[in-house]
Amino acid sequence: MQINKNYKVGLLALCSCAILYYGFWFLKGRDIFSKTNGYYVSYPVNKNLFVSAPVKLRGHVVGMITKIEIVPNQNYSTLAKIEVDKKFPLTEHSKVLLNNAGVMEANALELELHEGKPLKTGAVIVGQIHPDFNEIDIKAMTTQVTTVTSNLIKTTQRFNDILGNIEKTSFTLSSAIDALQHNVMTISDNIMAISIPLADPKKGVPRLLTSMHKILTHVESIPFKDFSTGGIRILKHTETLLQNIADQQGTMGLLIHDKKLYNNLLYSSKNLDNLLFSIRKHPQRYVHFSVFGSK
Repeated sequence: MQINKNYKVGLLALCSCAILYYGFWFLKGRDIFSKTNGYYVSYPVNKNLFVSAPVKLRGHVVGMITKIEIVPNQNYSTLAKIEVDKKFPLTEHSKVLLNNAGVMEANALELELHEGKPLKTGAVIVGQIHPDFNEIDIKAMTTQVTTVTSNLIKTTQRFNDILGNIEKTSFTLSSAIDALQHNVMTISDNIMAISIPLADPKKGVPRLLTSMHKILTHVESIPFKDFSTGGIRILKHTETLLQNIADQQGTMGLLIHDKKLYNNLLYSSKNLDNLLFSIRKHPQRYVHFSVFGSK
């Protein structure tokens, strides 16, 4: 029996729609092959709950949030639908607790199972807050991140300034080293210019040392001992002469210590001075001039 092409196209379209539907829910994180129970959890406000957020039991994921809606007639409270594996049915004493899933993730729900009467599918549970729940203040975190980023930028700028200063210092040090190297080379050239003539055997230090050796040899040949003996003898005679003068002995001693001779010389000097003064003032008394030979 041959199947009509229209039936084939319809069957293919139906299979494609089914695959698309189940693929969509699979990508949403819902296990399409497992059987679940649906419940509703009520909170006064939505504390960072999103669709596909996990529902955990002692750290294990046993379900997920499939829908979140706002209820206007109940003071705009939040109603979250959860799908939980049928292996873990909720009872009237069970609790659904809101807890942190992580810093970079949305919040999650945790189950506490207790014995009691099982809840029907679609039952509404009043949600509670886990004792360890910490509500993350995104604004405060943003402010802190902004402050840290600003400090990091300032630190980077300071580091860049330090690198710039190091580069300037390195350039200055390199220039100083180049100048020092040039000065060292100049000094080395000057030393070579001085040392080459000094090392010349005809005009340099060797010739000078030879001349100095001759001078020293000549100096060694001088009889300094005779000179010293004669000098000592002269000093002794001079000492004896001065001692005789001090003791009023000899002509020099008598001349120096004779007070009468000193007074006579002083008197004669005064008379000579008076005579010279009289000659200057009255020369006619002592000198006569005659043009015609008369008296």
